[in-house]
Amino acid sequence: MTTQTETQTEAGLSEITFNLVALGAAIGANAERAFKAHQARLEALGVSKEHMIQAVNVALRVKGDPHQAMLALAESTLTEGGGCCGGACACEAEGKEKGDCGDDCDCKEGCC
Repeated sequence: MTTQTETQTEAGLSEITFNLVALGAAIGANAERAFKAHQARLEALGVSKEHMIQAVNVALRVKGDPHQAMLALAESTLTEGGGCCGGACACEAEGKEKGDCGDDCDCKEGCC
């Protein structure tokens, strides 16, 4: 991905590495303009979409962990029994416990 003639940034990173990091940071910051700018720069540098996707996927994993922790906190503190569906769960109508939703449960769409 990096060539011998590739320019270096002030931080000593290759221009490609710098822009891949910035692309991921744009994902983390929900910065659409920055994402588009770094994507365009990476395309101009000849970076494949697959490499950009890898950077985005890393950013999404990093961003997703705190997101999932906050959702778990909201579930455990705001719903009775810690279930994701709160009080109106289709599973309860079937005699199951509230929040005992399977992946095929219709109310999963509205869960945290």
